Amino acid sequence: MIAVAVTAAHGAPVGTTLAALEAARVTDPFVAHAPPGEGLASARNAALEACGDAEVLALVEDDVLVDPGWLAALTAAWEGAGDDVACIGGPVAGALDYGGEPLDLDPSQRTLLGANVSFRTDALRGVEGFWPARGHPGARDWYSEEHLAQRELARAGWTLRYAPEVRARREEPARAREALKRRLHTGARGQLLGRPRAPREAVLTGAKALAGVPVAIARRDREQALDRAGRAAQAAGALLGRRIASGDLEPTVTSTPFRASVPSGKLPKAPAHDGPLVLLYHRVADVEDDPLGLAVSPLRFAAQLAILKEHREVVPLQAVLAGEAGPRAIAVTFDDGYHDNLLHALPALRRERVPATIYISTGHVETGRGFWWDAMRLMLRAASEPPPAPLRIALGEDVRAWPARDAATRDEARRHLHAWLQPRTPEEIDAALAALAEWAGHLGADKFEHDRPMTPAELRRLAEDPLVTIGAHTRTHRSLRWASPELQREELRRSRADLAGWLGTEPDGLSYPFGVPGADFDETTKRLARELGFAHAVANRPGRVSPGTDPFDIPRTVAPDLDGRPFAQWLESEA
Repeated sequence: MIAVAVTAAHGAPVGTTLAALEAARVTDPFVAHAPPGEGLASARNAALEACGDAEVLALVEDDVLVDPGWLAALTAAWEGAGDDVACIGGPVAGALDYGGEPLDLDPSQRTLLGANVSFRTDALRGVEGFWPARGHPGARDWYSEEHLAQRELARAGWTLRYAPEVRARREEPARAREALKRRLHTGARGQLLGRPRAPREAVLTGAKALAGVPVAIARRDREQALDRAGRAAQAAGALLGRRIASGDLEPTVTSTPFRASVPSGKLPKAPAHDGPLVLLYHRVADVEDDPLGLAVSPLRFAAQLAILKEHREVVPLQAVLAGEAGPRAIAVTFDDGYHDNLLHALPALRRERVPATIYISTGHVETGRGFWWDAMRLMLRAASEPPPAPLRIALGEDVRAWPARDAATRDEARRHLHAWLQPRTPEEIDAALAALAEWAGHLGADKFEHDRPMTPAELRRLAEDPLVTIGAHTRTHRSLRWASPELQREELRRSRADLAGWLGTEPDGLSYPFGVPGADFDETTKRLARELGFAHAVANRPGRVSPGTDPFDIPRTVAPDLDGRPFAQWLESEA
């Protein structure tokens, strides 16, 4: 039931920790060392991956010694826990408090100590494991990734439980210098992630603490001297803040086994305001529940087109790509092929004489099947309340769970479930939707008329309008980067062939599904698109089109669901 892992800094000895676990009757604990120069995030994710089908993963840090009765107490705590508990942790006694906070605590007031904490594995995977921050080798504070994971679990509706009988103690660092370095980083990380201190407050706190060091030394009170010096170091860290800790927070990888895409924490460069802007829409409809922000209401869409016509040069996308559009020109595009593009978008485009390029996911048009993210949203919304058990979905050996008890926790489940499914195969997504439907007791949510794609006949009617240019959006709307080159080629080829069969001409434009460079398409995808005869491909990232823009990575900015004046203000900020 319980897998035990020791997470260790690079090169840190773990013999003493393992000996204490052996005394507690722990057999074959997994040991994960962090890479050189990094904190424990990668070690924690490695432990979560290695624990297999264990129901619980207990994490013990390399400087922690568990009590002899630790495993028995932890097992009893989990056996007595309800199915809403995702995290159980115990106290950590120690001669030195690295973080400036009590080591024995009430979890209702803050998260449990990462040094002696255990997680329900399907729940932890459900919130995508641990954020892969670089950290630093000595990080033992309240701002590390195991605390972020606990907060994610709480937001998802899970309960954290403090078990005072699951006891351990932390060894004091061999050198006071190491302890002070830890406190310095804690102050800096707290400034960025916790309650920021005003510079004056940090200076006063540090000065007061520092003044107490010589007094403690004179009294030969080493523990008090270290504590005062630690408080001064923590205050200094708060003053230096970003300079010290910003590198700690940067991710070290672009994906983990539990998180398909890890965005960099670096802010993107502001788009240059010297070229045409391409707008991205998906739907023109009144949608009650639109967590992905795909819909613009018909009234607002009409107002937006009127503003574009009045204040900008609205041109076909082809004019932008050919370099024939001015720097303040706008091109309008749509993705997916929802039937409301014909029902609501086309009449508004006709009234204002605005051209648009619409990229079609052809498999959805052919079968009439709705898009999986809509089915997921609708089934979560329609499930009984409260549900009989947490939502639990298995894709092979990857099992994830969410309480999904109310609107807020169901939205958290939807968010994490969407991120998990986006890079998956269509077959895996279907399996996940079937499990979701069984849990929700609501079958057939993908048949809702309001969210359906166009039919082939409706697509032909749309394409007949001279304002409309049709492009390809693959066949099954899968994230291409995660497919083999052969499957990518087939997705692109068949979508182009479908459109040629329905409309009589092959499209020369492509839109990458989901469209984030690096996450959803890469250089292989771009090469295949060229080889198959596409002349351009559009992405989903903000930016302006310039003479040097890669024609197979055209930036587009998502249009918000804003009315007239707010949209005009937003447009000025973007263009």
